[in-house]
Amino acid sequence: MLISTRSRYALRILARMTRMMSMGEKQPVSLALLSEQEQVSVRYLEQIFGLLRSNGIVKGKRGPGGGYVLGMPPGEISLFDVVDVLEADFLPTNCMSGETSCSPEDGFRRASCTLMDKCVTRPLWMTLRNMYYSYMKDKTLEDLTEGKI
Repeated sequence: MLISTRSRYALRILARMTRMMSMGEKQPVSLALLSEQEQVSVRYLEQIFGLLRSNGIVKGKRGPGGGYVLGMPPGEISLFDVVDVLEADFLPTNCMSGETSCSPEDGFRRASCTLMDKCVTRPLWMTLRNMYYSYMKDKTLEDLTEGKI
């Protein structure tokens, strides 16, 4: 249950864009500037921003003076929205997706878990997942930027 560098960088950079907006910056921000300020390669940012753009979290502008702006106000972009776009599946264990069994009986293969109904740890993983979802959906880029986390 690790959050990838892609998500960590995205949250940092989107928070920086939010701070810039709150200081009156209305122009699109270039990936080159964000790369320099956050010490993340432009190439990696292009990958991240491609995913964010396709999901409406940021909007791009081409040409001179081009760059990126937030796709909506920072108070409307939940942390979950960002991470969900960038993470394939953020669950504490494989069995949470229902695709992989952790049972030796099942040979740890891709199959529904035969222990699911009697597994003593599954409620723990379900609770952690629900806490994560709830917290990340409740907190926004604005909260992150303002230190309300």
